[in-house]
Amino acid sequence: MPEKPGPLQSLVIQLAYRGVPSLSVLIAEVANAEDVAAFRRLVAEFLPEREQDILHESTPQEQIARFTSYFRDRYFPLEDILESYGELTSRIPVPVMGFTYDDYHELPSEFRESFQLMSYLIRNPFEGEMDVALAEACEAHVPRELLQRVPENGLEPEEIHQLLNGTRYEGLAIWADMIWRSTGNFFLDTDYEELWSGLFIEWNREEVERLTRDWQQAEELQNRLSEFTNWLEEDLPARFEELLNFIMEKRRDG
Repeated sequence: MPEKPGPLQSLVIQLAYRGVPSLSVLIAEVANAEDVAAFRRLVAEFLPEREQDILHESTPQEQIARFTSYFRDRYFPLEDILESYGELTSRIPVPVMGFTYDDYHELPSEFRESFQLMSYLIRNPFEGEMDVALAEACEAHVPRELLQRVPENGLEPEEIHQLLNGTRYEGLAIWADMIWRSTGNFFLDTDYEELWSGLFIEWNREEVERLTRDWQQAEELQNRLSEFTNWLEEDLPARFEELLNFIMEKRRDG
């Protein structure tokens, strides 16, 4: 019968299995014991099969980076730049994509032509009236005569849904919901100003499951929108005219 290892030998065996903590991890464990314990609870609850991979990393930052990478693969993305255990454990640090006032006014210079033209068809969610710079940008992509047929100040998202739901042009309705932040999806409807002004999401299983469903929906909507913009960009003037003709005919017949 093999001899039972003594205390010192047992310690050596455990360290060989678990790895020797780095100085930075030891310092974090002493200075921020509660945050370290909370981090380990998150690992154990949401990524138990990855626990050894995560905790064997040499520094807190590497452990956090490994956790966020594995977490993204299984659930949804977390913020990329997290320097401490507390930044991760105090709340669920979610990235958000809500369309903002600044985004709208960057459409003419920072967005692809297809998004500029789609936005021209949609009522401005921030000021109501059409942005002059957006109108000028669109004139560089399609004949002015086509743009003059667009209803003044664009269409409301509700009407766009009524006209386009169930058609090949439904991507425009998805984009309308995104710029109006009316998708009903947390990631797509929330911007960072809202997030930083007091929106606090606690770590618990229910919230993680809810956000995972929302992320899957956000990806599905973005994929459908991407398919539509790719189709539109295959022949931008002709496809935009086709879309506009369909809208105007449906409005007239409806």
